[in-house]
Amino acid sequence: MKLTEILSFNPITRLPKGTDLPFIDMATLPTSGRVIPGFTLRENRGSGSRFQNGDTLFARITPCLENGKGGMVHDLPDNGLGHGSTEFIVMRAHRKAEEKFVYYVSRLPAFRNFAIQQMTGTSGRQRVAWQCLQNFEIVELSSDEREEIGVVLGSLDDKIDLNRRMNETLEAMARAFFRDWFVDFGPTRAKMAGRDPYLTPDLWALFPDTLDAETGLPKGWKQGVFADFAESRRRSINPAGIAGDTPYIGLKHMPRRSITLPEWECAGKVKSNKSAFRKGEFLFGKLRPYFHKVGIAPLDGICSTDIVVVVPRTQGWGAFTLACLSSDEFVEYTKRTSIGTRMPRTSWEIMGQYKVCLPSEQLAGALQNVTQSLLGRIVANVHESRTLAAIRDLLLPKLMSGEIRLRETEKVIEAGT
Repeated sequence: MKLTEILSFNPITRLPKGTDLPFIDMATLPTSGRVIPGFTLRENRGSGSRFQNGDTLFARITPCLENGKGGMVHDLPDNGLGHGSTEFIVMRAHRKAEEKFVYYVSRLPAFRNFAIQQMTGTSGRQRVAWQCLQNFEIVELSSDEREEIGVVLGSLDDKIDLNRRMNETLEAMARAFFRDWFVDFGPTRAKMAGRDPYLTPDLWALFPDTLDAETGLPKGWKQGVFADFAESRRRSINPAGIAGDTPYIGLKHMPRRSITLPEWECAGKVKSNKSAFRKGEFLFGKLRPYFHKVGIAPLDGICSTDIVVVVPRTQGWGAFTLACLSSDEFVEYTKRTSIGTRMPRTSWEIMGQYKVCLPSEQLAGALQNVTQSLLGRIVANVHESRTLAAIRDLLLPKLMSGEIRLRETEKVIEAGT
């Protein structure tokens, strides 16, 4: 059956002109997940793609199409309408119950390969026209089967999204501890104001009772720099000695304003020299505009030389190091002090001079103890989501082709998890 029997390409969607509406750009579109993580508000001037909740966005330009960029529109406010990049093809199911099925058609390897083969244009700017996709055919499935396939595959992506949102919450908790203790000096200010303790007695006793009148820091703390408790771990390696299946992380895999690092690929195509990292070390993008990209390495691997590998000098300063590295203030510092005109960069020498107030060893260790379980759960969620994504990608073509039936999917999922 042809796709046009179950969906429309670029359907007419009327949006009010001159009004600020949700806008989704290409950078926001995920490469391997269903959920589009956010949007901005932008005035609708009548150009670009137009869509509504439940639609699928499909990247039509190289290299975004080859990289797998796409997603399903959800949670747009008010009337659920939005607009976005001109490089999106919008796919809308004829039946609301089949919206997820339509999304998974867009992720079908055969469909993506078909779209790639239809691309035209000059090198580096090739695109596929939506009209070319109308002729793609899928196996004849009943409407109930199509709906159920969407539900089964959707349940895996629902769990992946739950892990993503859980990690956002865990990150927010870890950041809140750091900001309250070491930026706002909350416990010390509470003591000075005579307020009741809001931490356990052993933690509460570690905080000074007053601020130093001269420095403005809690009594006994001192002004230092990032390099006092952290260092760059440089391990340059030649690609000739790298196994093809070695995990590789480039700037494109680094998260935005997040310490969760869920994406990587195999290093089989790596040509130039790279840096090695170890599980639990911290990665920071040193090339503008990637200063906001920070992540906890979830496994051993190699990374781009445009990524600085950072480790604490002693184990007890790990959480403090990560919190500083991922703070808005640190990102702004690297922007302000970067060197170069065309492609400004920071360096470890610059990063290491970032000014930080230094608490006692005991308090740095206390932050480590409080957040260690949070950070460990983040990494565990990353690996679980990778497993779920692999199961989803295994089931997708088999269900679409009828190679396996819906009743068999439970065995596949149990075997994979």
